[in-house]
Amino acid sequence: MCNVILCIATLDSKGAELQFIKQVIERHDGFAALVMDISCQGSSPFPADITSEEIAKMAGSSIQEVRQLTEAGPAAEIMAAGAKRAIRKLYAAGKFDAVLTIGGGMGSEIASAAMRELPIGLPKLMLSSQKVVQAGIRRYVESKDIVVFPSTADIAGLNRLTKDALRRSVGAVIGMLSSADTEESDKPLVFMTMTGLTNSCGLAVKSILENNDYEVVVFPAIGIGGITLEELVRSYPVSGVIELAINEIGNELFGGMASAGPNRLEAAGELGIPQIITPGCSEVLNFLSPDTLPDLYRDRPICYHNPQATLPRLNGAEMSQIAEAVARKLNRSNGRVKVLIPLGGFSALDKEGMEFHDPDADKSFVDTLKSSLDGRIEVTEVDAHINENEFAEVVAAEFIAFFSSSGV
Repeated sequence: MCNVILCIATLDSKGAELQFIKQVIERHDGFAALVMDISCQGSSPFPADITSEEIAKMAGSSIQEVRQLTEAGPAAEIMAAGAKRAIRKLYAAGKFDAVLTIGGGMGSEIASAAMRELPIGLPKLMLSSQKVVQAGIRRYVESKDIVVFPSTADIAGLNRLTKDALRRSVGAVIGMLSSADTEESDKPLVFMTMTGLTNSCGLAVKSILENNDYEVVVFPAIGIGGITLEELVRSYPVSGVIELAINEIGNELFGGMASAGPNRLEAAGELGIPQIITPGCSEVLNFLSPDTLPDLYRDRPICYHNPQATLPRLNGAEMSQIAEAVARKLNRSNGRVKVLIPLGGFSALDKEGMEFHDPDADKSFVDTLKSSLDGRIEVTEVDAHINENEFAEVVAAEFIAFFSSSGV
């Protein structure tokens, strides 16, 4: 059986390099290249399997119209739209097994937009210029498992450095394909969020559940982690969700840098997937280095957790707003929901003696949440800190009992 690698590039500027990649791929027995041209300006030096004319047409335009545009941005938007439609169509038809893209700033922008249309698990590698380092990886990857390989030298011609990068890119994709067997499991699948501030609770819950034959997948509640969870809830056979970190809600409301967008904490409820919710890390707002912290929060208790984690504490009024937002989302749930409140604090920073310890602010959250939730949603208060074994044992026990009664 032949493994087909979809190779994407702007062939007007990267034609020689992609032709080199095609030759390297086809020197391996059982592998073939399928070439997509996403050029905005010139023509390809060799025939592509999917031409730039076809890509522009799939976007409702024409390559002539694209080439007449005076700015690169609008042209890239058209070609990205066409590439996304093309890659979805090719994937649905089973035309390729992996994707390898090469490009500078524009090529990487267009190609990564197309790759993000593909499911997690399908091998994807982007060999890019150092523009990807300058711009930051998130804009290219978002919630998908795209391997990013920054080329030391600009991908501009064939020389000993670029040839080495091109060959190693092909080797990496072939390696991913060669080890791409999917592991099957009949264990109930549980998605769980946590951060380093609720790590002790999360690891304890995970251990207990795994000892009871559940499979637990952990997502870091740092913005992109929550986005990924929400997406995967819609595509994986998830039996239940446990939230040990909901700080992404406050980040969305108050301008933090760990927002997962306005739809966080909604997918499981919409699909009727059972949930256990805690207020883990709800008092924390996330920023990166200290210079990213807005003046608005500089008079708060602040934890400099690491050089890229500056965390101000939210006050009682803000905690109430978070509770209202959480309640609105949970009240729309089509499945069973249970809320567990650790009265001793919501994170490692929020226990007695720590800089974020503020029982009054926490009480504002609890009181608002309890008064805002529908009566069908049960709330249980536990006289323990979130990272104490007692609370972890309650979370795990409630999960097992709660979901066993749900037929999981």
